[in-house]
Amino acid sequence: MKFAVRFTVGIVILVLVWSCASIPGLREESAGTYIRVPFVRVLVGEDADRVTVSTDGAFAIECIRDGQQSVYYSGQPVTVTSHYDLLTVRDRTKNEIESRLSEINIIPRGRNNRVKLNGKRYRGILRILPDGQSIRMVNIVYMEDYLRGVVPPEIGERTADELEAVKAQAVAARTYAMAHLQQYGNEPFDMKSSVYDQIYDGVDVEDRLVDKAIEATAGRVIMYQDQFITAYYHSTCGGRTDNIADVWDKKEVPYLKSVEDGAACSWSKYYTWKEVFTEEQLRGRIEQYLSSDRGRDIRIGSITDVSIRQRTAGGRVARLVVRTDLDNFRFHKDRIRWVIGRASTPDLILPSDRFDVTINRDSEGNVTTVEFSGRGYGHGVGMCQCGAIGAARDGWTFDQILSHYYTGVEIEQLY
Repeated sequence: MKFAVRFTVGIVILVLVWSCASIPGLREESAGTYIRVPFVRVLVGEDADRVTVSTDGAFAIECIRDGQQSVYYSGQPVTVTSHYDLLTVRDRTKNEIESRLSEINIIPRGRNNRVKLNGKRYRGILRILPDGQSIRMVNIVYMEDYLRGVVPPEIGERTADELEAVKAQAVAARTYAMAHLQQYGNEPFDMKSSVYDQIYDGVDVEDRLVDKAIEATAGRVIMYQDQFITAYYHSTCGGRTDNIADVWDKKEVPYLKSVEDGAACSWSKYYTWKEVFTEEQLRGRIEQYLSSDRGRDIRIGSITDVSIRQRTAGGRVARLVVRTDLDNFRFHKDRIRWVIGRASTPDLILPSDRFDVTINRDSEGNVTTVEFSGRGYGHGVGMCQCGAIGAARDGWTFDQILSHYYTGVEIEQLY
């Protein structure tokens, strides 16, 4: 291997032997430790003042107070509450097990025993921490097991002829996670289990084909000049991806460049789409966005024109001007999706920024409807997932797919 990867502070779970005499806990790794098989800490819940936790079988309850450890065993659910930044754990009959705790770890005992939380099951252990009057729940899990709960919701249900696309997704998701370990600084987690990072749904979404793809690419990551890339991906590019700096207010990145997708993602239901707004609907949507953004009630007046003033290399709208009888309103880059939203589903943002605008007027020249006819779904940066699936169907291998969407990269065996 050409490089070494250094982590500052990581959390390692000791899971060699679980017995009544020795209960696995958590310990801080010293700076400069080289981790062969990494763990990831995933925030799977927060903002609750009470949580009930169980496992498929028996489990250990590791309680930490003033740096001292106490261990209890249970085969029944326990409830944890938070009060003034301290935790209390109770059994199913509401009897207090221990209180004034700074940390609780739920550790399943034996094989094939998973943590149960909020209707989902997770591998690894669950770390419970106080956050004022609320509780944070962090799943600490092997990276490869984390991917088993990430890849299925990200890539969807796939078939055997699409295996190479699933492999590509597994490598991209692993790389994204590795590149973002400790991204939240002193927070006790590395990733959030949502679109803020990667959707993570735990054990119950695991899939045999996905497991096969993860195992076949175990430890492989995408590198650029001996550094993990930031492996952005999206659903459907609509024919071409985009430069990262054209989509977001971020610096240019050599491997996140606009590339042709051809017709690889043309099978996607979002390859083409249309949203039609009445003038009143579009005006209301823009006013809602501006009012929320500026913290005061905004009225823009009647819309007289909507024009595209600049496009990106990938054909997305980089600058949109909405003219009204009161003023001109300018919107830029990927934020445009949030400004416009959808007429068909008001709670959702526009599928993509790759669109054309058609304005319809009445006999007096007043705007009646505005049509947004577009292509693609998502931000358009990095790997097009539907394009990857289309390429796999055409015989591309996972490394060919990744090298196409992330320009100038190398696929390396990290562990």
